[in-house]
Amino acid sequence: MTEKQPKAPEPISGPISTVIESPEPWKRVVKAIIDRAHFDQEYTNRLKKAAKSHQKPGFRKGRTPRAIVEKEMGDLIRSETVEALVPKAWMSALLEHKLSPVSDPSLENLDFGEEGPLKFDLVVEVRPEIELGDIDALAIKRREITTTDEDIDQILERLRESRAEYEKVERAAAEDDQILLDLVPAGPEGDFPEDGKIPDQRFILGSANNMPAFNEELVGCEAGQEKTVTVDYPEDHPNESLKGRSMAFQCLIREVSAKKLPDLDDEFAGAVAEDKTLEELRGDIRADVEKENAKRIEQEMDRQVQEELVKRHDVSLPPSMVSRYLASGLEDMHKRNAQMGRPDSEDEDKEYLEAGKPHAETAIKAMLLLEAVRGQEDIKVTAEDVDERIEQMALENGFDVDRYKEFVNSGEEKERIEYDLLERRTYDFLLSRAEIETVPADTDVFGEKE
Repeated sequence: MTEKQPKAPEPISGPISTVIESPEPWKRVVKAIIDRAHFDQEYTNRLKKAAKSHQKPGFRKGRTPRAIVEKEMGDLIRSETVEALVPKAWMSALLEHKLSPVSDPSLENLDFGEEGPLKFDLVVEVRPEIELGDIDALAIKRREITTTDEDIDQILERLRESRAEYEKVERAAAEDDQILLDLVPAGPEGDFPEDGKIPDQRFILGSANNMPAFNEELVGCEAGQEKTVTVDYPEDHPNESLKGRSMAFQCLIREVSAKKLPDLDDEFAGAVAEDKTLEELRGDIRADVEKENAKRIEQEMDRQVQEELVKRHDVSLPPSMVSRYLASGLEDMHKRNAQMGRPDSEDEDKEYLEAGKPHAETAIKAMLLLEAVRGQEDIKVTAEDVDERIEQMALENGFDVDRYKEFVNSGEEKERIEYDLLERRTYDFLLSRAEIETVPADTDVFGEKE
């Protein structure tokens, strides 16, 4: 038995009528018909207006016979009339059919003869309508993370490193030592001109920020020694003038200093966090680590919710939504390049767009599905919820509550906080109905799902 296709709605009566076709979930074709009498009236009005300002030799301004004006300007006025009526038809379709466009409409299949109505199509991309399927029992893995004493020790050691001091020593330089030197780059003739000297340069030997040649060649040098170091710059070096070049530097070692770490005691703790003992500092660090671990696990579970929703639903996306998502990411990448002094690259851009497309599609599908869940389950936040969250954020960050509220209300920050609350409640709702399995801390929760 052949399934009957739904009959297209009949055009409404009136000067402008529109019918919608949906060839794709994300695509709408507005088939517009403009009554000939309505077009002719618009055309006549424009012709009259043109005749008032028309000036032709032998006639006073505005007195040129309309037939002559029409002969000279008729085609132009007809085109202008069509251009004026197309936006009216589009607005009529928006209001009548409650479209949610995500792109500007494109004009296609213009049909206009000497007689009969003006016909054309307006093709536009819209937000796809989401039909939710089963959203219960999503398979989610929660990693079990515990904070150990070793974790705290590592953080304390990094804090000691950040507060290290350097004391001058009379010996050869070793890794982790700091050396003070003057650099003289080689000139065009291979010599080392004194006027090119770059004084007072400090290197921490072994640092990843140094070119490898300096780390290798300057170990073992002593104060007062001169050494020539040749640096081979890579082809992808951000400085165009140095890409792929080899350059020699004459290095005059002036001082060698050894690293001295502070003792791990109450005095050190008080310097890191005022009035804290070492035991209290360890407790604060543990609390921060546990908070960060909990946040990381929450983010992992949220991402799994997204992926599980996308797996269960067939969502067809408007190409323009994907393109805009990728264009935004590309713009951010270009800003980072500018901050680092790196030039943009067409090959890098192409690679980004190709590699980023699957992620963009998943992210947009997940966003649409989460919105559909909120609509279906009537998940909302109130103004009181938002105000409570703003106050909580102020207290967490040590801000004056009233001033922070004033800041939030002065821009778009309040909308972002409201959206974050909505999104959090949506994830929490789905997780409350999910099948959550606790797994060891070293589990790759995403790798196992692929």
